[in-house]
Amino acid sequence: MKPKIITKKTLSAKEIDLITRLEFEGKEIYTREEIKFFCGNRQKAAYLIKKLLEKKRIRKIIKNTYLFIPMKAPQGRWAGNEYVIAKALINGAKYYIGYSSVFNSYGFTEQVAQMIHVVNDKYSINKTVGGVRYKLIKVLPNRIYGLEIRKISKEDIVFASKERALLDTFEFYNVKKASGILTEQLKKIDVTIFVDYITRYPVQIIRRRIGLFLERIGVSQKMLNKIDVGQKGYSFLYNTEEKKGKVNKKWRIIVNG
Repeated sequence: MKPKIITKKTLSAKEIDLITRLEFEGKEIYTREEIKFFCGNRQKAAYLIKKLLEKKRIRKIIKNTYLFIPMKAPQGRWAGNEYVIAKALINGAKYYIGYSSVFNSYGFTEQVAQMIHVVNDKYSINKTVGGVRYKLIKVLPNRIYGLEIRKISKEDIVFASKERALLDTFEFYNVKKASGILTEQLKKIDVTIFVDYITRYPVQIIRRRIGLFLERIGVSQKMLNKIDVGQKGYSFLYNTEEKKGKVNKKWRIIVNG
């Protein structure tokens, strides 16, 4: 039986030069076009990208976009920042990091998110990168507002603001849990901004439900009058099989629980 020969994948001088440049730039994610610029021509870039992929010094995130694995990473083991990777996954779409990805940081829940939720206007897919799960949720552009930018690893990453995230609890959780979070958080947010975000939200049933709960909590009628609940039909307060209940004409809600 012949002994197994293990060949070590060493780096060439050109590969080291490129890695050194990428480390100098200090980013985690690079596009093919950026690497082409560093290399000086397309053919050289294509060759070095191929080699660095083979030697696990870069990892493909999406087409023509790569996670850089720095030299300090042991045996190419490098996860990268999950939010920077999330931005790369949406490939230029309008987006924000939201839902359970921010609920814990804002004190809405003690549960730590098991998935990164990326709300955006182009893609609806699930993807795993470096053991981290990402859920890209496609919505209409008019639902992407109320955001803030945080600088992470030299990248501007867009997150839902606290008031915007609070509104999203009514999309993510059941109504009873969301209303409980609303009650707990009302004194910790800017209510004027929150009501403004509600008035802009394009989903009528969400506007009706939140309006009703804000009235119960004691928010001023002057603020609540800004919320448009429409002139037609009624919505159920809770998503249950019970389809009977008291009718609230102001909020056009059937309180079925």
